[in-house]
Amino acid sequence: MSTPLSKTTLSMYGLMGAPLALVGYPIAIWLPVFYASEIGISLAAVATMLLLAKLTDVVTDPLVGTLSDRARTRFGRRLPFIVLGVPVLCGSIWMLFVPLVGADATYLLICIAGMYIGTTLVGLPYGAWGAELSPDYYQRSRVTAWREQFTLLGLLGAAFIPFLVEQYGDGSTASIMRGMAIAICVAAPLAALALIFFVREVPADEDAPSARGKKPGQNQMSFVSGLVRVWRNKPMRIVVGMILIVTLAEAFRNALSLFFMKSVIQASSVGTLYFVYFIAGLAAVPVWLWLGRKLGKHIAFSICLITVAIISAINMAFTADDYWMFVGFFIAKGACFGGLQFLPLAILADVVDVETAETGKARAGSYIAFASMTAKISTATGTFLAISALSLTAFNAKLLAENAFEDLMTLRVLYAIVPAVFFIGAIVLAVRFPLTAQVQADLQTRIREKQS
Repeated sequence: MSTPLSKTTLSMYGLMGAPLALVGYPIAIWLPVFYASEIGISLAAVATMLLLAKLTDVVTDPLVGTLSDRARTRFGRRLPFIVLGVPVLCGSIWMLFVPLVGADATYLLICIAGMYIGTTLVGLPYGAWGAELSPDYYQRSRVTAWREQFTLLGLLGAAFIPFLVEQYGDGSTASIMRGMAIAICVAAPLAALALIFFVREVPADEDAPSARGKKPGQNQMSFVSGLVRVWRNKPMRIVVGMILIVTLAEAFRNALSLFFMKSVIQASSVGTLYFVYFIAGLAAVPVWLWLGRKLGKHIAFSICLITVAIISAINMAFTADDYWMFVGFFIAKGACFGGLQFLPLAILADVVDVETAETGKARAGSYIAFASMTAKISTATGTFLAISALSLTAFNAKLLAENAFEDLMTLRVLYAIVPAVFFIGAIVLAVRFPLTAQVQADLQTRIREKQS
């Protein structure tokens, strides 16, 4: 087992998870409602613009992943991309969350495309950096767990902003979005500074013993060859399948969450509910980490998926008369959130070792990019499908609780049953995942032999 990473390293690395989460929460939950109800863009147009903007990731994700693998600078491979990405992210977020007068669908497309490019420049190298901090199976779980705890803290902060606006402000969605924009533009640069001063990058594969004496770039392969190599990794294909299904299901549910809670459940303080939701998620992370150690990461992930599928289906039965029952199950779903977030990422770090054991080359950036591209495309697809399906009904986004019963029934089916069906597919893949702690230890032995 390698030397344990210090808590300082883990915390300073994990800190960047908070601002990235601050971006993800309002995009998933509040943005569609904000642009449909307050800016006045139709649900169908919002769904289309979100999907089109996300398509930029098809190019930028693998490109940034490959470039960050190949980069050789005095500041490291990953850090320069993060430093470049932070101002792109912050500028785009401000324009997106605090739109100019006269903002239309084209404005939404441009701003959210810029935001996605910024998150790619920051998120991909950041994820690859974490996968390379330790070669050990359990240390990687610690890295992922610390990062996801900061992610949950970021989500908690993001939920706290609507809570404050609802309790002490005017309660408007516009005020909530402005508050989140300010939080992101402050937190992202501070997290980047923590990485710069407190976390050291692991040397590139050319600096490893097996690569000494070779010319720079000799270990590199072409962009297309790298993607082909990633796809040939069978455990990676299973991980990609799990990420695709889970993120699609979560995005589908998240896109409808605010509509469901305000229309069907008639909750008046959605921000407060999400604040409690993320507290439950943060508190449950050690439980999922413990289960991963005891049973294996893929088994723990399977348990998490089964729980979430059951909770999702149960939501179909709730109406405004069942408010507190809904709240109880909503909090239980929140406790599963940490497992859904960090277990697939911990598994992904182990998948990289399959190729490294075969070729001696470490391309964590390419793997993170492939997984991230999958997650982003499935997130956009899930959001698009959910909002498009709702737009085909007579549901009125501006009326919310005043919609007809038939439209609310459609919303209940979309919110509760459709995600549950998706989760069943992910469960089948998770229980079949082949990389256990013993298998990963054998891979590390082979990697050390290649480097000696």
